[in-house]
Amino acid sequence: MTDHAILIDPATDALVNVDVQPTFMPGGGLPVARGDEIVPLVQRINLLFPDRRRYMTLDKHPIGHISLASSYAGLAPYAQLAADEVARWTEADNRLAARARFGLADLQDYLAKVRVQTLWPDHGIFGTAEANLHPGLAGRNCRIVLLKGTDPRCDSYSGLRDNLKRPTGLGELLQEDGATRLFLTGLALDFCVGFTALDARDYGFEVFVVEDATRSVALPGTVEAMKEAFAKAGVKLVQSEDLVAF
Repeated sequence: MTDHAILIDPATDALVNVDVQPTFMPGGGLPVARGDEIVPLVQRINLLFPDRRRYMTLDKHPIGHISLASSYAGLAPYAQLAADEVARWTEADNRLAARARFGLADLQDYLAKVRVQTLWPDHGIFGTAEANLHPGLAGRNCRIVLLKGTDPRCDSYSGLRDNLKRPTGLGELLQEDGATRLFLTGLALDFCVGFTALDARDYGFEVFVVEDATRSVALPGTVEAMKEAFAKAGVKLVQSEDLVAF
């Protein structure tokens, strides 16, 4: 037992495994460096929680999703699409690819609310094997597997609310189930894990991110910004060795 041991209470603690999918690992559509290394650790952490206290999210998108670079003409993955720029676009600019499942008005309205959208390489595409739960966790019983990012007109980093702040239902389910403390693992710390953690704080949960059971996309400044947001919101970073079975 470590000096910082946290005793897992099966009555009130819950584990949320965020997007543990091959699509976010080496060889996937949006590879996170060393993302595959978390799988054995996530497996072990799962054993500390009863089935009814394990929750999972999966990032799943249709082709033509608003967050995918392939939905635009001439825009590269990881480009930042800003509201002010897109507000000047006209239908004559023809910036949307034929596969886009949204119109210019949809895009302008979305960006007016979220301000900036990172354009990602194709990942988590419905019907692809890499979009499924990593096989190392397959068969692991849990309370729910929540799909996020399915609306072609809105991205969804957090498992509790999409990028337009519309609830997914997971936060309410956790509250109904009597959870008070949440422990988060998965991919990636500076995006989906991080925004899930921040939203969970807004819901009133005490939140712990198991840092060694995550990895980061690590775009310029994203890790630092997320950790600053954690400190401000009261999200705690812990290590897997700190977690002890009841």
